[in-house]
Amino acid sequence: MLGTKIDKKERVLKTLNCEETDRPPWYDLIRNDAVIEYFSGEKLTIEDGKRITLKSLSNMLDATKQFIRFPQNEEIVEENGQLVAHKRWTAWKIKSEEYNKEKWIEKIRGFIHSYRGWCTEYQIELDRDIADLKEKQVSMPDVTIFMSGDCGGPYSLASYCGGFDKLSYLIADDPLLVSEGLEIMFCKNMDIIKHLPERPISPMVFVGEDIAYKGGLVFSPRFLKREFFHRFKRIVEAYHEKGLRIMFHSDGNIMEIMDDLMDCGIDALNPIETMAGMNLKELRQKYPKLILVGGIDCSELLPHRCPSEIKKVVQQAIKDTKYGYFVGSSSEIHNEIPLINVLAMHEIIYRNKLTG
Repeated sequence: MLGTKIDKKERVLKTLNCEETDRPPWYDLIRNDAVIEYFSGEKLTIEDGKRITLKSLSNMLDATKQFIRFPQNEEIVEENGQLVAHKRWTAWKIKSEEYNKEKWIEKIRGFIHSYRGWCTEYQIELDRDIADLKEKQVSMPDVTIFMSGDCGGPYSLASYCGGFDKLSYLIADDPLLVSEGLEIMFCKNMDIIKHLPERPISPMVFVGEDIAYKGGLVFSPRFLKREFFHRFKRIVEAYHEKGLRIMFHSDGNIMEIMDDLMDCGIDALNPIETMAGMNLKELRQKYPKLILVGGIDCSELLPHRCPSEIKKVVQQAIKDTKYGYFVGSSSEIHNEIPLINVLAMHEIIYRNKLTG
């Protein structure tokens, strides 16, 4: 047992190295009015939402990712020619455009032909992202913020296409064009990594690539082997050369491809959706050097169960993982989770002592 209390930054770094700590660090995304007001001690408003949210995260968490949501007005706006509903903490498309083979093929071709390598526009975007990270680091100096990254995988291309349904049709209609689009996304992301500062400004990069759901993979392992893993492995290697670890994020059950992801060289896994069949104890036993992030169910457990049950689950998660584990929700602390349940989680995290 580590007998002395250490600060948040040291606790995070020790956990990233799978070393003993005084308690497990807490990583999460907080999108909950009551929780933010409790940990900030202030009334949350849209006008002052950013400052109050960051103050709350600083008082509550050890680590979070760079992309942080702030409360927003409830309205319907037009984005990229489509109506999008914004409501407090989230946004969604009201109506998606129907698939048209010729139109979508032309759209992907336009994207492919538009990329001509690194340019001033991309440098400005990168500088803006780095400035955003540094600003949040100043606002929350004791919280470790994992830099936002991308790997240009099928989820990214699906987002560009307007959804998994559009991409699925494209894979069937023109698989070579889809492959070329993924290659362009890969090249752009390699260029971004190349132009990152030489000295790491964050210990780890959060890379989100949702390729699964509760029932299993969205894409077949065969497709992922052909179009994703070999590119992703080079992305991971490039980040490692910059001195950055990789946290891979995908919702759903990805156990079928965990060996492939480990072969790509990932350092951490998030959010470990237990309701989809992911299992912290199994992951720790099979991948002893993998940093685990999340695993506390936010779809049924945190919103609907009692504090005593939540305490038991959090304590068991810590026991099952032993080291290299960031306690956190299986996605986010959303507005449907009662404050008392979050405080139950907080109590176990802050009183727990780890053993080697």
